[in-house]
Amino acid sequence: MPSPPVDLTPFGFTGTESAVYGALLRSGPATGYAVAQAVGLARANVYGALSSLVGRQAAALLPGRPARYRPVDPQTLVTQLAAQQAEALERLERSLRDTRAAPAEAIHEVAGARPLANVVIQLVARAERAVEGVIDADLFRATGPAWRRAAGRATLAVRSAALADGAGVLAGTASADSGTVLVVDGVLVVVASGAGDDARGIWSDHPLMVSLARRAIAGVA
Repeated sequence: MPSPPVDLTPFGFTGTESAVYGALLRSGPATGYAVAQAVGLARANVYGALSSLVGRQAAALLPGRPARYRPVDPQTLVTQLAAQQAEALERLERSLRDTRAAPAEAIHEVAGARPLANVVIQLVARAERAVEGVIDADLFRATGPAWRRAAGRATLAVRSAALADGAGVLAGTASADSGTVLVVDGVLVVVASGAGDDARGIWSDHPLMVSLARRAIAGVA
């Protein structure tokens, strides 16, 4: 059964860029000429799409002649796009903050590893002062770029079994079964456990949830 076509257009890419990225995924590193042959488009359009993909970190130009391009790993691309979406949402939230009524405190459920990663990326992206807690190793790896950006403006006191992957970002090691308990800027909390499709979590701005999360963090070995 053939794979469905790659569609990056919801994230600001053109149809040609989507087709070119999909062709690179199927073929591996290739010249612009080879990609043009594969997608059946004019070479000028394909080279323009390749240049755009490189500029947006969805592809890389390899050294040597003739010029060859390779696609960025799909999971890396998804993580990058999620971080960019989180930044866009953060800007939207800031623009709306002064006009909204006082928000009702709420608890939101999240199911699945990828939705959980997206939530963590969004909350870490909006951190202005500090993030504290523990994070599952796989969840940290899926959200790594967001943590590295947050480290430039917020204090991170976060531990994980993925310490080797988080050098300079993570504050220490936590046991592999600690799950995820994060408090962002003292007002937002994420709690999660499980892996893959079985991953489940909540995020909330309820003060009681924040208080309970801090107690849980203090008790995690």
